[in-house]
Amino acid sequence: MDPRTVEITLQGRRIQIRTTLAPAVLDEIVDYANRKLAEVAGAGVSSPHSAALLALLSVVEELSKERENLGALKERIRMKSALILDMLGSGPADGVGDDPPAGGMTI
Repeated sequence: MDPRTVEITLQGRRIQIRTTLAPAVLDEIVDYANRKLAEVAGAGVSSPHSAALLALLSVVEELSKERENLGALKERIRMKSALILDMLGSGPADGVGDDPPAGGMTI
């Protein structure tokens, strides 16, 4: 999709931006940003510039935590995938048939 120019409103200010985001996605992002800005302003920060910077720090903190969670999830997936591959590569134990491990899928 080609970039288009749209007008958004942050902290009551209209801003024109160029974006390729779907309108619904952009609306979600703008709403989220306005909620963060309102949270900071509600905490007593009167300067719009300071509010924007504090809201930015809050969002970056959330992003950092989510990246950490994603890294942990990827590691768990790697470990479970290795276990599954090991189970598939080892063949049946003690010459027993093709039965899946306990709790495994049956057809």
